[in-house]
Amino acid sequence: MKISGFFTVDDVAAFAATVAAEIAVLKRQAGAPPHVTLCDTRGVQIQSQDAVAAFTAMLDNPAARSRRLAYVVDAALARMQIRRLTERSDAGYFDTVEAAEAWLFAEDADPALPGAPPPATPAP
Repeated sequence: MKISGFFTVDDVAAFAATVAAEIAVLKRQAGAPPHVTLCDTRGVQIQSQDAVAAFTAMLDNPAARSRRLAYVVDAALARMQIRRLTERSDAGYFDTVEAAEAWLFAEDADPALPGAPPPATPAP
């Protein structure tokens, strides 16, 4: 999916309803594996706190949760806001659609997610 611009709470609600309907279609397909999600956010603006709360609620909905979630992000501030609202261990952040797709569809389930800070190393 591709999103851009500034969202009102009503915009997020409409977007969430569309996403939920599409996921329901995927789940009805016999033998369909758990889905993965690519969200191209290039061009998205910094959102209001109300819109962030609405996006967070959407992402917290277990019925809509994907196996992996990849964001394509082009602006540092947007990347920071998206990280804060996502708070998932199975989300990756990328500069290109190609890199995001490669990670989403990789056979290995390496828990080291691109764009995540390196794990802390214990002090000796």
